[in-house]
Amino acid sequence: MDDVQGRLLGLIKKYWYAVALLLIVLIALWYRLGIINNYVIPTYGNTMYHVGIERETILTQFYPSLELSYGGGFKNFYVPAYRLLIASMSVATGIDPMVMSGLMTITLAIFILLAMYAVAYRLSDNLYVALFAAFFFLVSPEITIFTMRPLPEILGLFMVPFTLYFVIRKRWWLAAAGAAVTALTHQMTLATLVAVIGVYLALQLARAGIVYLREKEDENRYKAPLKTALWCLVPILAACVTYALWQVYSLGTLSIFGIAQVVYREGNPVDLPLFLRTGVFVLPFFVIGLAFIASELWNRVQGRKAAGNGEYGYNITTDSALLMFAWVAITLILTFNDKLDIHIFMDRFFTFYVQIAIIIAGFGMYALLRAVDLDVLKVKP
Repeated sequence: MDDVQGRLLGLIKKYWYAVALLLIVLIALWYRLGIINNYVIPTYGNTMYHVGIERETILTQFYPSLELSYGGGFKNFYVPAYRLLIASMSVATGIDPMVMSGLMTITLAIFILLAMYAVAYRLSDNLYVALFAAFFFLVSPEITIFTMRPLPEILGLFMVPFTLYFVIRKRWWLAAAGAAVTALTHQMTLATLVAVIGVYLALQLARAGIVYLREKEDENRYKAPLKTALWCLVPILAACVTYALWQVYSLGTLSIFGIAQVVYREGNPVDLPLFLRTGVFVLPFFVIGLAFIASELWNRVQGRKAAGNGEYGYNITTDSALLMFAWVAITLILTFNDKLDIHIFMDRFFTFYVQIAIIIAGFGMYALLRAVDLDVLKVKP
């Protein structure tokens, strides 16, 4: 009996992390299966608007240059990545694009969860932080709502962390490829990604300048952040050039002032009740995580190493901290762009803030459990 118990405990210790992660994924999947079980036609947003273009693309084998909805007959300004994804999957499987919209919504939701998990791990070099971020994905109302809607934004919610993953890894040509696809996903997604990488570039330039001025005895140390800043131009240019080519092709102009989002100032302001849809359980840990990351960045500035002491630790690099701060800052600015008298898709930008809030909440949970000296965190799962 003792031998059986011992073997059982050994299996639990060996596989509990994988089981926990799998359980999180299965819960996320189970919750979204209602998209197929409860109705055939996805019921959120402009589903029929997108499916009409998808059907036309399948029937004619050509992406229409003129809009079909809202009276039709005018140039189609909408970027095509999401619609082409649904159309191509429908052609490949023979499944109707209406049903495929629901199936791809479920699939992309799981991909978003896994992308955020991977980004959290790469930002922290700690599997517990990544697991906690995956858990917070389940308890955020906003991310749940927008990963159940068959709209182009769901592809954008995958492409932003997916592309930033390669920025973290400094795989710049893969980041450029991700940025190019993102540019064809949704204009708001493009603006978010380019702005985040742009602010990260600016922070790296500032870091290079500070290092150069402070460390005259080792002038070469400024070259690493300078190199990172210059490489950031690659995904930024890839995204901007790709979108520019699309807009010239579709609208015949580089000006963005004629597209519907700008002309009609679409979007709703983010008030307190909407902001709390980040998750009342997520927000406190987000604050803790933000403070934890800031303290680690300060330790690095002071030349102090991150805690580890031979146990399983973490590694929040200066690059990681700066990227997270850029991500938070720009998504909050875009979320409240009505305060700047822009008034464009504030509520859509808000969802990208929620993504980084969830990831940083993972850091917060780790910091809190580490502060109470939880033994399990000392062992690599």
